Amino acid sequence: MSPALGFALRRLRRGWKSGELLILTLALAVAVAALSAVGLFTDRVRSAIDSQTGDTLGADLLFSSRNPLPDTLLQRVAGSGARTSSFVQFPSVVLNGEATALASIKAVAAGYPLRGQLRLSELPFGPARPVEGIPAPGEAWADARLWQELGLQPGASVQAGSSHFRIVAVLESEPDRGNGFSDLAPRLMINHADLAATGLTGPGARAQYTLMAAGEARALEPLRTMTLPAGVRRIAPQDARPEIRNALGRAGQFLDIAVLAATLLAAAAVALCAHQHGAKLRDEVALLKCLGAGRAFLGRALLLNLLLLGAAGGLAGALLGLAAQEVVARLLAELLQIALPPPSLQPLLLAWGLGLLMLLGFAAPPVLQARAVPPLRVFQRNAGGSLLTGAIWLAAGATVVALLWLQTGDPKLAAAVLVGAAIALGLLALLAWLLVLALSPLKRAVGSSWRFGLGNIARRRGATVAQVVALGLALLALLLVSVVRQDLLASWQGKLPPDTPNQFLINIQPAQRDALQQFFAERGYADIQLWPMARARLTGLNGKPVTADSFSDPETQRWINRDFNLSWSTTLNDDNQLLEGDWWGEAGRGKPWISAEDYAIERLGLKLGDRMTLDFAGTPVELTVRNFRKVDWGSFRPNFFLLVPPGVISDVNGQYIGSFHLPAERRALLRELVAQFPNVTVLDIDAAMKQVRGIVDRVVRAVEFIFLFTLLAGLTVLLAAIEGTRAERVRETALLRTLGARSGTIAKGLLSEYALLGLLAGLVAAIVAQGVAWALAARVFEIPYGLRPALWGIGAGAGMLLVAGMGWLSLRGVLRTPPRQVLG
Repeated sequence: MSPALGFALRRLRRGWKSGELLILTLALAVAVAALSAVGLFTDRVRSAIDSQTGDTLGADLLFSSRNPLPDTLLQRVAGSGARTSSFVQFPSVVLNGEATALASIKAVAAGYPLRGQLRLSELPFGPARPVEGIPAPGEAWADARLWQELGLQPGASVQAGSSHFRIVAVLESEPDRGNGFSDLAPRLMINHADLAATGLTGPGARAQYTLMAAGEARALEPLRTMTLPAGVRRIAPQDARPEIRNALGRAGQFLDIAVLAATLLAAAAVALCAHQHGAKLRDEVALLKCLGAGRAFLGRALLLNLLLLGAAGGLAGALLGLAAQEVVARLLAELLQIALPPPSLQPLLLAWGLGLLMLLGFAAPPVLQARAVPPLRVFQRNAGGSLLTGAIWLAAGATVVALLWLQTGDPKLAAAVLVGAAIALGLLALLAWLLVLALSPLKRAVGSSWRFGLGNIARRRGATVAQVVALGLALLALLLVSVVRQDLLASWQGKLPPDTPNQFLINIQPAQRDALQQFFAERGYADIQLWPMARARLTGLNGKPVTADSFSDPETQRWINRDFNLSWSTTLNDDNQLLEGDWWGEAGRGKPWISAEDYAIERLGLKLGDRMTLDFAGTPVELTVRNFRKVDWGSFRPNFFLLVPPGVISDVNGQYIGSFHLPAERRALLRELVAQFPNVTVLDIDAAMKQVRGIVDRVVRAVEFIFLFTLLAGLTVLLAAIEGTRAERVRETALLRTLGARSGTIAKGLLSEYALLGLLAGLVAAIVAQGVAWALAARVFEIPYGLRPALWGIGAGAGMLLVAGMGWLSLRGVLRTPPRQVLG
C-alpha cells in the first residue's frame, strides 16, 4: 500500500470519528440517491407510459403500405420475438337491401389488437363492454354510423363485394381508430379469413396493408431502427395522432424538469459542503507541512481521500436511490394503473458517475487549493488567503455545464438551463442585497434579541447575501415543486377540461345548417358552432405542377397524395396562434389568400407570398400564402391545415362540421339527432379522449412523486447552508458566554437571525419562483399563468419557520459548547 493511500484511509477513519466529513458524505449520498431514484423511476415510468401509449395505436409499432407487405419484412418482424398481428383496411360500398353506404372495411387477423381493447354494444349508443377476440368468420361488427346509414337491426345481413356478413354487434371503439378527418367513413370490421372471398383487394384496390408489432423494448429496438423496404411506413404511438404526440411531449418536458432540478440542487449541496471541507483542511495542511509533508504527497493523499469518500458515499446513495424508487414504484403500482418494467442499471451507473463528477468538480479544486496554505498558518490563522479563486469558479462552472450536458444530451437545452440558472441566482443575489439594506435601519427599533440578529445580518452583509442566496436556492426549489404541482400541472390538465368537445358532427349540408342549430338550441346547446369545410388537392406551387415526385421526403410524398380539409373564416379560434404574417379579418373577404398551419410549412417549405394552386373537384384555384398559424390539435375542436377568407371558394360544393360536449347521461340526444337528420354523421371521440386523459393523469401522478426527490435535494441544500456557519456560531457563542451573556439570550438572538435569514430567503425565492413559473408556462409549456401574490407570503412565512426550525436543531449543540474548548 502506498503511503498516500494509507494516509487517505487513516484520515477517512479519523474524519468519520470527528464528523468532519459527515456532511460532505451526506450531501454526496443524497445527490446520488436523488439522481439515481429520479433516473431509475423516470426511466421505468417513461418505458411504461410508452408501452401504454401503444393502446392508442393498437400496438407498439405499425408497418404500413399501399401494397402487400414484402415477405422479407414479415420474416424480420416475426423473428424479432415481438407479438404480431395484421389488418387490411380499404373503402368499399356496403349494402343492406336497397340501402347503401361507403364504409371503411377493416379485415383483422387473430390477436388484433395487440394493445388496448375493442368495445362492443348491443345497440347504437348503448352500454359498451370490452371484448376479446375478433369477429367470427361470416360475421361482422359495424359502428353506430353504419347502423345509422344502413338502418341496421341486430342479425341483419350486409353485402360487401361478393360476400355477405351477419351484423352481430355495434363496434363502439377500437384503439387505433383515427380521431381526425382522414378516416371519416363508417367502419365495418370483418375476419381476415373472409377477405379473399370479398374480391375487393384485387389490382387497383385502395387498400392499406398493416403489420402490427408489440413486445419488450429489446425486441422492438431493432424494428425501430431497421431500414424499411420502399413504400413501407413505420408508425410509433407518438406519430399516430397529434394530441397523443402533444401529451407525450408535454410529459417528457415535466419529467426533464424534475431531473434537471434534482441535478442542480444536488450539485449546489455538494458545492456548499465541499467549500466548507476545503476551508477546514487549511489548518491540517499547514500542520502537515510543518511536519515535513510535501506538496505532491498532500495532493495525492487528499485526492485519494476524495475518491474513497466518493466511492463510499456514491455506493450508499445508489443503494438508497434503488430502494427509494422501488418503494415508490410499489406504492404507485395501483395508483398509476400501469405495470412498471424492472429497473435497468444504466440510470444507476449514470447517477454514480455524475456524483463522482460533482465531487471532483466542486470538492477537488478547494481541497487541492488548500495545498498552497503556508506553514505560517499554524501560528497565524489568517494566513493562506481565500479559497474562492478564479480556478475554483472555473472548475465549478465547467462541472455544472458537464452535468447539464450529460443529463440532457442536448447542448442547446443545457445552455438554456445554465443561462436560466445564472439569471435566477443573479436575481436572488440582487433581491437579497436590497432587502438586507432595507433591514439595516430597523435594528435600532426592535428588542435586544432581534437587534442582535439584525446586527449580525448588517455587520456581515456580504456573507449574509451569500447565505440568503444559498437558502433562497433551496427554498426556490421547494416553492417551484409547489408551483409545478398546484399551478403548472393543473393548468396542463385544464387544457382538457371536463366540457371538452367529445362529439363531432360531419356531413352537414348547407341547407341544414339553420335547422340543425335550432335543434341544438332547443336542447340547451345554443352556442354550438358549425364550420364550413371543403376538400382540395394541391396541384401547383408558385406556378409549377406539384406531385409526390416533387419532394424527396417520403413523409411529404405520402402527405401530398391526399386531399386537404380546408375552411374559411374572418376570425381565428383561440386554439390557433398566428406565427407570421397578418390575419385578414373582415377586410379579407373575397381576397385570394390562404393561411397555412406550421406542419404544412415544414412539409412544403412554404414562405409568405408563395402561390398555392388547389384543385376543388376539377376546379383549380390559385391562392397566395398570407400568414402562418400554429394549431393546438389537443383542443379536440375542428381545426384545419388551410384557411381562406370567406367568398373565395363560395361556389365550391362543401359541407359543415361542428363539435360539442355531450354528457354520458344525455346520450339519448344522439338518437333524436339521427332520427331528425339521418344524413348527419356523428363521430364519437369520447373513448379517445379518455385515453389522452389517462396518459395525462398517469404522468401528473408520476411527476408529483418524482418531485419529492427534488424536494429532498432542496432540503439538503438548506441543511448545508445552515451547517456551513456552524463553526462561526460556535466561536461567537463561546465569546458571548465568556463576556457574561446567558444561553437563553444568545439562543433568542441566533434564532431571530435565522428567522430573518429565512424571511429574506423565502421572500426572494418566492419572487424568483413566480418569474420562473411564468417563464416555464409561457415559453415551455404554452399554458396560461397569472400572478400569485399569495405565493410571496407563503414563501416568506415558510422560509422563516423552516430555517428557524433547522437552525434551532443546529444550535442545540452549539449552546452546549464550553468556552474553553473554542477559546482555549
